[in-house]
Formats: sequence, structure tokens, C-alpha cells
Amino acid sequence: MSNGSVVLTVEPVQKQDGIEFRMSVVNHSDEAVAFEFSSGQKFELIVSDKEGNERYRYSKGKMFTQAFQTMTLNPKETYDFTDVWKEVPEPGVYDVNVTFLGRAEQLAVLRAGTSFEVK
Repeated sequence: MSNGSVVLTVEPVQKQDGIEFRMSVVNHSDEAVAFEFSSGQKFELIVSDKEGNERYRYSKGKMFTQAFQTMTLNPKETYDFTDVWKEVPEPGVYDVNVTFLGRAEQLAVLRAGTSFEVK
């Protein structure tokens, strides 16, 4: 199975009170994929400004359970999740990078990134 069969996406949406990040892991394959997590944290999300300065990190200031968990994504199934950066930064272009922390034996680490503009 290739990483092209299981895809992570991220879509930033500017709201009045922050930036919402809509993320999805989609299993385009014909096989179920079992992801293992070593903690309660399912993903890491980092926002940087155009100078490369980190402006937001999902995990900063949070604590996660230290428990092994498994999640199975069946063929053609989608796992959707969101995060909200509860700040509207100054206008400009920002980069968001997401890493899905679930590990699957037959896949490399799932990552996604995009640029977005705050108006």
C-alpha cells in the first residue's frame, strides 16, 4: 500500500473569532488500515508566519494521556477532525503543517501543509 492510498488534508477557514483547521484522513484503498497511537494526541499542527516564526502549536500547553490506542480506517472511510486557533492574527500569509501521529505498518508518516491568507 502506498501513501497515495491514504491521504491527510488540511483546510484553514478564517472565522470571526479564530482560524478553524478542518483536517481529514481518507483511506482511498480497498484495505482497512490500522493506526496505532502512543498517546491521546492524534495530530500535531503548527502555524508559522512568512518569516518562519512559529505562531501556534496545537500541543503547546496541553497534556495527553500516555496510553496506546488503535484506530481502524476501513476502505473508502474518512476520519475528520478539527482544531481552532483562538486568535485572529494580523493580516498576512501563514503556513500550516499537520502531522497525523497514528502509525500504520505499511505507511510512512502522514503529513499535510498549505499556505493561507488572513485578511
